Amino acid sequence: MEEIPCIFCDIYSDHVVIEENGYKGKRCPECGLIYISPRPSQEEIINLYGHNSAHITAEEHISDEYRKRLYAKHHLQKLTRLVQSGSLLEIGAGAGFFLDEAKNAGFDPFGLEYNPQQVAFMKNNLGIPCEEKPLSTRVFGGKKFDAIYHCDVISHLFGPIHDFQVMNRMLNKDGILFFETGNFAEVDPNYYQYIQTFMYPDHLFFFGLHHLKMLLNRSGFNLVIAKRYSILPQFWLKKKFGNKLVENDPLAGRNASTNHPASFSDKIKVWVNYFTRYRLGSFITAKKHPQTILIGAKKK
Repeated sequence: MEEIPCIFCDIYSDHVVIEENGYKGKRCPECGLIYISPRPSQEEIINLYGHNSAHITAEEHISDEYRKRLYAKHHLQKLTRLVQSGSLLEIGAGAGFFLDEAKNAGFDPFGLEYNPQQVAFMKNNLGIPCEEKPLSTRVFGGKKFDAIYHCDVISHLFGPIHDFQVMNRMLNKDGILFFETGNFAEVDPNYYQYIQTFMYPDHLFFFGLHHLKMLLNRSGFNLVIAKRYSILPQFWLKKKFGNKLVENDPLAGRNASTNHPASFSDKIKVWVNYFTRYRLGSFITAKKHPQTILIGAKKK
């Protein structure tokens, strides 16, 4: 376990704002970034995913097909405003459902994923090339891509500034970086009561939009799109109605233990969450609310 400073300000902090599973999330006194410190080594973090010890297992990723494809279609509508075709790399590709939808939309898909079970599913069931390797410019023989995508990944990155610089070098000229992440570093702590788990130590950092802008600037990107969606209505529905109306957790679509196709009631729950997050949530943009943010950026 290693004590670390803020990655943007190089300042050590003693201000603990989150404690979960024996880990402490500290807030930078200068910029407000929240980060785990002391934190596990990079090898320990990689082992969480390679040995299926993360909060979301490989079986759950694979059984989450209905929700993943629905959300993928929404994100692809936004992405194709910036790039319509070409080679697309997904980092942390899970079971590959986003890439499969991207392939159907005309992209040439490639995946990076630590979990061997998910890699095998992607290759054998979806026919999508995927490498079980860390992010580097050497993956896929040094290939460059027209677009790079990831969803809820940057909170897991051990060195976000370095990794974004690597992504920049992996893109073709004018290449597009497109990703989704939360804004928990700028959330009013009064809303923490709605957050069931912060998923420590899977999550190493929590950002706000101003952190994402700093991250893009330091890694050679120009921000093109930043679209906020409030997830507070989703949290409220969960607290009010429990499992009757909304998903039990971020996973839905098929039963992870039986691997059966999604039932009608499961699909209704997925649609309620989808509508609440990306339709209703798009009209509720108060900065202190828990939100998810879609970011589109172009290589400088």
